[in-house]
Amino acid sequence: AKLVSLERGMGVPILEGEYEGQYDWLTHCFRYGGASLMLKEVQTCFNVDVSHYVRVNFTSVRNIVDILGGIDVELTYAEANYLNSGHLNLTAGMNHLNGEAALAYSRLRAIDSDWSRIKRQRTVIQACMDSIREANVLTLNKLCDSILPYVQTNFTKLEIVQLMAELPNFLGVQFEQMTIPAENTYGGMIGLQGRSLFSVDFETNAKILDDFLYGTAEG
Repeated sequence: AKLVSLERGMGVPILEGEYEGQYDWLTHCFRYGGASLMLKEVQTCFNVDVSHYVRVNFTSVRNIVDILGGIDVELTYAEANYLNSGHLNLTAGMNHLNGEAALAYSRLRAIDSDWSRIKRQRTVIQACMDSIREANVLTLNKLCDSILPYVQTNFTKLEIVQLMAELPNFLGVQFEQMTIPAENTYGGMIGLQGRSLFSVDFETNAKILDDFLYGTAEG
């Protein structure tokens, strides 16, 4: 299984709607056209065949982690110290995080950068998978019944049932991970309403992404 983060500050051409043809942050595409426009942007800019989405907002992350009974995450001293300023009680080293703490951790960028934050988000996803490593089919079914109300997706009910049958094969999976854009493949630019954007070499990153997803490259 492979997990790729798309840096939200990438400048992408808005492909439809009021701002069509102008460049803005990738993250703003959701505001302009929802998940369907986001999918279109990813398909077009990175030449990747992605057709489904699962939308999870911040509240959902907190609830999902609590449903799983919490997750285990190793924190640095700087991470624990900053998170404790938000009235948490964490220490450097391994911590068992509830939903509130996991959400705070996944949003943390103040001590370093947004690039580090998206790594933390992937850490939370991996930890969620780790938390159900020993789950049986009955437990997985109960978890999905509890979690699905907190997400939005364009998967059909039939597709979800079919995916459920494959889920036991992914228990304990360790994700190969990477972030796009890759190092030394972007610069800077000014986009819509004077926002500073990452100017991305889409052709190079599309090749890197294709190799990672379908070739032999390691994240």
